[in-house]
Amino acid sequence: MHDTLTVKIERAISELRRGGKLVISDINSGTSVLLVASELIEKHTVDELSKLALSRPSIILSENRSKAIGVNGSNGPCSILIKNNWKVDDILSLCMPLANHKIPKIDGALPENFEGIVSSCILLLRQSRLLPAGLMTIISNVSVEEINKWAFNKNLIHVNTYDIKSYEKESANSLFMSVRAKVPIVHSENCEIIIFRPKDGGNEHFCLVFGKNRILKTDHALVRIHSQCITGDVLDSLKCDCGQQLKQSIKLMAKADEGILIYLAQEGRDIGLLNKLRAYSLQENGMDTVEANEDLGFNDDERLYYPAKEILDQLKIKNVELITNNPKKVEHLKNLGINIIKRVPIKITPNKHNKKYLETKSNKSGHLL
Repeated sequence: MHDTLTVKIERAISELRRGGKLVISDINSGTSVLLVASELIEKHTVDELSKLALSRPSIILSENRSKAIGVNGSNGPCSILIKNNWKVDDILSLCMPLANHKIPKIDGALPENFEGIVSSCILLLRQSRLLPAGLMTIISNVSVEEINKWAFNKNLIHVNTYDIKSYEKESANSLFMSVRAKVPIVHSENCEIIIFRPKDGGNEHFCLVFGKNRILKTDHALVRIHSQCITGDVLDSLKCDCGQQLKQSIKLMAKADEGILIYLAQEGRDIGLLNKLRAYSLQENGMDTVEANEDLGFNDDERLYYPAKEILDQLKIKNVELITNNPKKVEHLKNLGINIIKRVPIKITPNKHNKKYLETKSNKSGHLL
């Protein structure tokens, strides 16, 4: 059952990312909707949704994006009914920061309703590494009992809210050790790479295992859980400290001749490379990291650590000495059942480009620098 669930969501993610329409149902409320990603809409999208569902589409926004444009006084996501005279750029300007375009006048925004189906749509958009904003239309002419057949006849992918909420954990649980190979690196010849692939075809993660014969100290393993950062890890960007943390962690493990570096495919704190660069663009205009992420509609940190837990379980690691400056990461991992016996800090020397970034990490995100 789990494989079917995760494969279904992976197909839904692929459809959203190419600008396609999805059918999403909430079994408990008997509500079904059509969903498209806001950033991929075209001039005929609103009319197409209206014709299919026989109801007027709304813009759905995450709580952070709602607050960023000043339309949501309550907690949670909201929806805004699209006016007849709005153009594509009017809609987009509500969903994302749009240069040289004024946000249209809004009569009001409705808070989350329909038993959480809006939240599930926003969650699926985030899981797709798309902006957490979409166009949603209630399918008013089809019962929940008939919706699967209706979607099939329209050649539309159909998922339900339970599948969406369960996806990330179930995908992590489906990880399997696909291949392992010795790969000597600059700081250590005693290094092995292990690739973990999910059965649904989603993101692959890997880990580096350090030490002679790569024998793991399962009772007190030195571990770094590192999220992918192409700009920092590969390009040595001066805007962040990710590359420095990665390299220092590798040096620490190489010197100790033991350790596990888990490298998770969670670019930009799991908002994706494109959205991270959107945030960089906002930072050029004066925002800090947290403000930029929230203006785009995201949380400061969207990462979940289910894959790290699964990898550590498969490696039979019982106790962890965790290399991190982030107490929240320690807390998240402990909540997943990972026994962290020690936090190992990393000292980073700021430069003129990442000074504000590091200050924000400390002051707003609680990192111990």
